[in-house]
Amino acid sequence: MKYLFALVLGLVCSAGFHPIHFWFAPIIALALLYQITINLDFKQRWFISQIFGLGVLAPTQYWTGTYVGNLPWLALSLMQSFLFVPIGLFLRKNPKWNPFIFAFGLVTSELLLRTVPFTGFGWSRISFTQADSPLSFLYPILGCAGVAFSLAYIAANRRFSVLLLISILIFAGNFHKNSVTVTNKIKVALVQGGVSKLGLDFNAIPQEVFNSHLKISYQRIKPNEVDLVIWPENSVDIDLFRNENVKQKLVDLSSALNTPILIGGISRKSADLQNISVLFDPLPKQIYAKRYLTPFGEYVPFRKLLSKFNKNVADVSDFSAGKDTNIFKLESYNLQTLICYELLNDAFRDQLTADMIVVQTNNATFGDTAQLEQEREIARVRAMETNREVAYVSTTGVTSIINKQGLVIKEIPKFKPDILISSIFLGSNKTLTQKLGLFPELLSVIMLFLFSVRIRRRN
Repeated sequence: MKYLFALVLGLVCSAGFHPIHFWFAPIIALALLYQITINLDFKQRWFISQIFGLGVLAPTQYWTGTYVGNLPWLALSLMQSFLFVPIGLFLRKNPKWNPFIFAFGLVTSELLLRTVPFTGFGWSRISFTQADSPLSFLYPILGCAGVAFSLAYIAANRRFSVLLLISILIFAGNFHKNSVTVTNKIKVALVQGGVSKLGLDFNAIPQEVFNSHLKISYQRIKPNEVDLVIWPENSVDIDLFRNENVKQKLVDLSSALNTPILIGGISRKSADLQNISVLFDPLPKQIYAKRYLTPFGEYVPFRKLLSKFNKNVADVSDFSAGKDTNIFKLESYNLQTLICYELLNDAFRDQLTADMIVVQTNNATFGDTAQLEQEREIARVRAMETNREVAYVSTTGVTSIINKQGLVIKEIPKFKPDILISSIFLGSNKTLTQKLGLFPELLSVIMLFLFSVRIRRRN
């Protein structure tokens, strides 16, 4: 019965993610998980933690199998459930340090989620669910690691003094002086051109996606109206470096609007297939190749094995990862772009030092699922962690402007072709979260190890 209860608690915790999105659900789930785990033996704690993880992962990540079948979704959820084991594994009966061990365990689990397997798939980190909670003040100070620790520590405590201390810290955190300063603002146009068909073959008709973004840009953006036009990932659905006509149309658009244009496309310019962002001003001047690729979206792990069970695996082309960080430099400011899945990489978060952050994504490959809102939720967290406004642009939605407090101030409804024009503030310097980088997670791993050794010696 306790194993079934652990699965139910995982399902409750998953309600913190979209489409339900109750930020308090993970706290309730973690509190009950702690209570049923502390009096169990080693083997039981292992299985309870893993089953809890499966309950979190399976409903949250169900969209991974939308077009490649249920096997990849189930395999990924089952494999990643092992990474939840540290949450409860090191707890002992009645030691006063258990709340700390529980908190360090969750931080360690999230570190594993974002680093292994397949270079990490940290989509379902529980710390991504707190953008609307009182703990959100921690994002620019200690990042997701600080939020994860606080979530678990609060869940493991019933003492009034602890809750009072947390309340005081939350109040004080609102007066934290941020090191990121606003330097200027620019006006941007985000283009959500849409696709005619959702799925892996969203670009089955050559140039259809490109033409829809080109057409709406001419129709809805006036010359000199904005400082920058941004198209989403894969909005140029044909290799512009092998199609001179497409490249020339982008040059003409930039010239006609008298505005730089940042587009997302694919190319074999470097021989291998790559997912790229290109800045036209009006000629193509700078290129960035996506460095952090999406498993089951841009490459298929265990391709040979999975292809024996599902013919749809052949529809997913394997991309090659880029190697270089690229800051796009314009006349009076600079910007960095994260292409879709790169949002998950904390190391990339710490490298965001440009005046402006852009997220380009193509959600057509995951249909009408909660993946759209889940990804934007991660972008909200990144806005708070870096204390910068984010221009979030998608082919199908939900294209948005996110302020540095993580609030969506403007958006285009999903699946509606439209243009979002808005001012966006520029920032400089790094937050404490970016400066600390990996340190809070490494500290958690070390402390978890030391606590476990100390308790084992006492026993």
